[in-house]
Amino acid sequence: MLRPYNAKAVSSCLATGLGRDAVVVGDSTARELFWAMARKLNATSAKAQMGKVVEKHKDIKFVEGRTTLDFIWDPFLTSTELPHYLAASKKIADDPGATPMSKDLVVVGAGLWFAKEKARPVAEFEKAMDKIVAPIQTLDKDVMDYPAKKMVYFMPVIPPFYDLLDEEHKSTLSKSDVNQMNKYMLHLPTVYGVDVLQSFLEMVADPVAEAYQPNGLHVSNTVSDRMADVVFNLRCNQVNQDYPYAGTCCYDYPQFWEQTIFLVLGTILLAGLGWIELQEWLGTSTEEAYYGIKDHLPLIRAMLVIWAGLVYCYICDRTQLFDKVQKLYNNQDFFIFIFGIAAVGVLSTRRSATPSRPGQEKSANVDQPFLSRDQTDEWKGWMQLFILAYHYTGASQVLWIYKYIRICVASYLFMTGYGHASYFYTKKDFSMKRVIAVNIRINLLSMLLPWMMHGDYLFYYFAPLVTYWYAIIYITMAVKSDWNQDLKLFLVKIGIACSCTTYLHTQPWILEPGFTMINSIFGSKWEAREWLFRCALDQFIVYVGMIVAVLYIRNTKTPAPPAPPLDSLGTTAPIQPGMSPALQKKLYFVASGAALIVYTIAAHTRNTKTSSNQLHTFISPLAILAFIHLRNCTPTLRNYYSAVYAWIGKISLETFVLQYHIWLAADTKGLLSLGIFGRGAMPDGSTWWTSGMGLSRWVDCLTMGVVFIWVSWCVADATGVVSARVMKALFD
Repeated sequence: MLRPYNAKAVSSCLATGLGRDAVVVGDSTARELFWAMARKLNATSAKAQMGKVVEKHKDIKFVEGRTTLDFIWDPFLTSTELPHYLAASKKIADDPGATPMSKDLVVVGAGLWFAKEKARPVAEFEKAMDKIVAPIQTLDKDVMDYPAKKMVYFMPVIPPFYDLLDEEHKSTLSKSDVNQMNKYMLHLPTVYGVDVLQSFLEMVADPVAEAYQPNGLHVSNTVSDRMADVVFNLRCNQVNQDYPYAGTCCYDYPQFWEQTIFLVLGTILLAGLGWIELQEWLGTSTEEAYYGIKDHLPLIRAMLVIWAGLVYCYICDRTQLFDKVQKLYNNQDFFIFIFGIAAVGVLSTRRSATPSRPGQEKSANVDQPFLSRDQTDEWKGWMQLFILAYHYTGASQVLWIYKYIRICVASYLFMTGYGHASYFYTKKDFSMKRVIAVNIRINLLSMLLPWMMHGDYLFYYFAPLVTYWYAIIYITMAVKSDWNQDLKLFLVKIGIACSCTTYLHTQPWILEPGFTMINSIFGSKWEAREWLFRCALDQFIVYVGMIVAVLYIRNTKTPAPPAPPLDSLGTTAPIQPGMSPALQKKLYFVASGAALIVYTIAAHTRNTKTSSNQLHTFISPLAILAFIHLRNCTPTLRNYYSAVYAWIGKISLETFVLQYHIWLAADTKGLLSLGIFGRGAMPDGSTWWTSGMGLSRWVDCLTMGVVFIWVSWCVADATGVVSARVMKALFD
């Protein structure tokens, strides 16, 4: 994956080397790269200077701040004294007293002019290139071993687009000559140990007219900008990148002692468990063979499953074993995902057999209650699949999809408020045992991953967010807990809590000292403003969930009204005229449908993420409450659910967290790929069989997706075991 470079990043990178300057040497194809690099430094200035150039076949200097970019016109590579540009130290200068012309980045590219002007173009090209690359082998290694480790690159010969060439160039620029030159260039790394930018040829391997300028000689700005990104990724990624690792091209991931210790200890534990399991399988195990840990084997197995999951994350996203590829959004791909998700849900629909009350036997004839367990698991499941499709296809750039994803996150938080408030209201259990149990379940994976991946706890977003709101719910319900049974006093508590958190979300100075201290101790990158912004996006929906939970519980516990009195004839007295239950249901159904329509219209009046977020905070409860009512308005809708969605819902926490490294890649910025099924999508998103992701990416998606879901399920099950064992050790 390439990291897009801007002026600040380029300047910062070059400042880490031996100088602040870069030079591009060669013909007109190299000049296109020079202008692309200049655009990275300052697009406006580069465009203005380019427009002032009268004579193209001459040297050019571009200066931006303290960084200088030079172009040396040398189509035959005869006048360039490349060793002088490489003389970043007096150790390699012929004259110890001379001032070296140090350059922090050198790119050399030529070839087409040899084909155009020389009688023996291939031989002449090879001779000129040999003269340049041979001295590089003699450079002092200490000179080349500064932090970036790379500073000199050679361009292959960029083939023209022959269909656009004029007759003169068609007759002189032989395809055979260009191919022979590139064959020579591609063997230079083996013979001389120099770096050749082979990826430039990959960019034009299947050329289209749009990738070239009208003359057919030079690539378009889009392609040359990508070539500049390749150069800066090669030169800068190793010294100018920190977590999150969005640029995986040309990068050796750093190794940390914590990871080494974790891998070694886990391997030792795995070997010990393997020995015990082998003895059990052979039937030779004895009490002594268990070394006194027989009762702890389930815990050890669970810990090793989590360890294996973390190691898999490390291998996928902190090594170069798996390819990382760019996301390329395409409407077709996104809707294929959605259609597949919907089809799975429909095909796995069945009647719920979960007991509606504790102690009740399972039965398919039981009428399920409002927001039953199957239903909430299903709700979490299909939303999680929707979020996975959203992340995988790169749909975050599409505003209308983003708006519905925000509703999914708000729905999760609604269920957080609803579920925990229900527990506290009915159980009145405010013990630390309950608090610790919930927090271990939520945070175990999200606390271990930053340590293993050398990342940041807040990066995993959802677990910290749910933990934060769980703390708010606990405080709200635990303080003056006797008020919970009085609806008016309970609403007063909700109002106070809501006012406090709303104020907190606008005052980052309250958290900044604590965040600064945490960052200093743990080397994290917590930002109070960013965190409070995320909390504020859904700052009301949790309280709505709490209120709905209390109202529902109070309503179900309210005794049925007495039967109407009998008149003197023994018949039921006339009931006062009013709204029938059937009519009420119809009106509620219509109102809920209207609420969803109102929400959709209101949401689509906002044309930016900022304005959409502002509106979302206030109207998301409208959409969620309407959906809940529609989902429960009839016995059929209430009693049927999708088994697959419900199963995914049970592991939604693990899928949300683990997707960052074993479904996506480069800390969510790219996609994980096996790299064995051929080329995926082209830069414009086109392939030989579809305008979307391409066959290779769909194969990667299905293959890595199955493994991802399986790992998530295993880790979820193991996390439950570890949580239970920890709680037993602490409180039993």
